[in-house]
Amino acid sequence: MLPPKRPPQLTPEDISDRRGGNCLLSFGFPGSGKTTFQSFMINYLRNKGPFQFEILVPERVNGPDWEGQAIVNGWLSKWETGRFPEPTPAQESDIREVSFKVTTTSGRKLSSEISFLEVSGELLEKVLPEPGYAPDLAQNLRAFLENPHLKFVLMLMINPDVTGNDQLFASLMSYLDHDFPGLRDRISIGIVLTKPQACLARLNEFSNSRQNFQRLDRDAQMAYLNRFCGQTYQIWSNWPSPRKTLLSPLYLGDIETVEGEPRLRDPDYRHIEQMFFWIVEQFTGQRPGPTWWQRLVGKMDWQ
Repeated sequence: MLPPKRPPQLTPEDISDRRGGNCLLSFGFPGSGKTTFQSFMINYLRNKGPFQFEILVPERVNGPDWEGQAIVNGWLSKWETGRFPEPTPAQESDIREVSFKVTTTSGRKLSSEISFLEVSGELLEKVLPEPGYAPDLAQNLRAFLENPHLKFVLMLMINPDVTGNDQLFASLMSYLDHDFPGLRDRISIGIVLTKPQACLARLNEFSNSRQNFQRLDRDAQMAYLNRFCGQTYQIWSNWPSPRKTLLSPLYLGDIETVEGEPRLRDPDYRHIEQMFFWIVEQFTGQRPGPTWWQRLVGKMDWQ
C-alpha cells in the first residue's frame, strides 16, 4: 500500500498570489468563542438559512486541499447532537482556511465566496507586546493582511468570563496601524458579545444602582462595551465608516448539561442570521432580503 501523501499546506506564497477574496477572521483569547461562532454559522448556512451552501476545495502547490471539507464535516457532526466543536489547535501550521460559496435561494439574488480563517487564540495572543518582545502574528496570517486585493471582516469576540479583552483588541489595532497602514479601509469590524445573559448580569453588577438593564438591547450592549472595553468602544465608534461596523450579542439557544458536558438543546439562529446578512453586505454591497417586487407587493416574508 502506498503511503498517504503529505496533505497540501497553506503557504504565504499561495496567499500573496491571490488577486481577490473575502476573508473573515474571528479574533479573541482562547475560550472566547471563535470556533463556536464560525461553526454555528456554518451550521446555520447548511441547515437553516435561505442559501445554497457549497464547500470549496482550493488547489495548493501539491494538490487539492480537502482540509476545509474535513473541518466542516467535524463541526456539523458535533452540532447534530448539540455538542460544541473543539477549539482550533495552537500550532502555527493549524492556521486553517475554510472556503465556501453561498448563493441566495430566495429574495434578492446574491452570491459570494468567503474564507473563514481558523486561528487559535494562543497564536492571536502574540499580538500583545511584552517587555523585550514586539507584537507579531503568524506568517500566514501576515500574508493575508499584506495582500492588498483581499477584503476582510474582523469579528472581535468578547466573552464576559475572559479578562483582558480590551487590551488585546487595542493592541491588535495599534499593531495593524503600524505594520499595515491603510488596512482599516479594507476592514469591516464586528463586535460579538458571547453569553448574553452573563454579559447582562455583569453589566448590572457593576452599573449604577439606579440604572438596571432588563435585557441586552442596543443601549445595554453599548453600555457594556463602553464600561468593560473602553478602548475598543472608541475604536469601534470612530471606525472610518459606520456602515462597516456591527455590534451584536450571540445567543445560541437553550443549553443544558448532559454528563457534565454542555449540549445545545434548541438552536436559535436569529442572531447568527443577522450577523451573516451583515457579512454578506460587507463583501457584496447588498444585504440578503426581499426583491424590489416583493417589497412592492408587501411580501416581506421572503424566506
